[in-house]
Amino acid sequence: MLKYIRMLGLPAAALWAMAVAVAAGERAAEPGAATRAAARGLSVVERAAASYPTHRSCFSCHHQTLPMLAMVTARRHGIPVDEELLRAQARFTHESFRSRTDAMREGKGIGGTSMTVGYGLWALRLAAWEPDATTEAMVSFLLKIQDENGRWARYTSRPPLEDSDVTCTVLAAYGLQKYAADAQRDQAEAAIGRARAWLAHAPITSHEDRVARLGGLGLLGATPDEIVVARQSMLETQREDGGWSQLPTMESDAYATGQALVVLRQTGLSPDDAACRRGVEFLLRTQCDDGSWWVRTRSKPIQVFFDNGDPHGNDQFISIPATSWAVAALAGSVNDAKTEDAE
Repeated sequence: MLKYIRMLGLPAAALWAMAVAVAAGERAAEPGAATRAAARGLSVVERAAASYPTHRSCFSCHHQTLPMLAMVTARRHGIPVDEELLRAQARFTHESFRSRTDAMREGKGIGGTSMTVGYGLWALRLAAWEPDATTEAMVSFLLKIQDENGRWARYTSRPPLEDSDVTCTVLAAYGLQKYAADAQRDQAEAAIGRARAWLAHAPITSHEDRVARLGGLGLLGATPDEIVVARQSMLETQREDGGWSQLPTMESDAYATGQALVVLRQTGLSPDDAACRRGVEFLLRTQCDDGSWWVRTRSKPIQVFFDNGDPHGNDQFISIPATSWAVAALAGSVNDAKTEDAE
């Protein structure tokens, strides 16, 4: 194919761009390309998740929740996963919060506050963890610290995972949906309603905000028209290379692109839609030889760095979530499997 492109007599830069586009299209057209790429990425994610508890005893969104999302999505679409590791991830998450149930019931005792608890409940939901005293305490914590306007506010600014009040609000409300106990149900429904109202008019300043708003509207019972408007806002920010970027000033990357594809699919966009196909092609084109996706960190560290043995050194704590989102996006592009509540 490249020899025919050369015959057009275009400048070298144009030839290269066309060659890349052709290669991406050819790769995406290969039977099983997305499945193979997802399986390779999954092996990286599973190794990272298995290693993390050997270094830290505290729950994390980057090495528990998002790897679990990749595993559950891959399994749903026929890609084998390490089932014992998935159960171990759930147990590790639960234990991180179980020891703080008394403090949580008082609205205290959690670093990262509602963002941490929201990610924790999502991790347990992914593993189909049954409600218990610990999840009831986590719900109590969230009910105590919601703002009057319906928002749950982030505690720190560590982009992109912990830098969005929209993400924080969606995670908290999603956790209440599943884990509010009977005695908490009325209060939780009222809190979810306030969150839904806030999301409809929430300020959107980043891709993280935009993704979370669309996903939240889908999860929390917004009208079809509201979802269509939010989806269109997402589609309008897709780049010419098929990817999405965390900020307008940044290049496309696997974190932003994987997020976008997962949420677009969850809210009804067909995997055969041109935007989805272009996003998949971007992920296939940018996967590293080891199966991971590399994304540079832009978060100022608040803890002493430790090497979890993951790819990309100082960038590993964003590259593992990026790889998780990419795996979930590619696995979800393979077929239209039934959406389960654990998602």
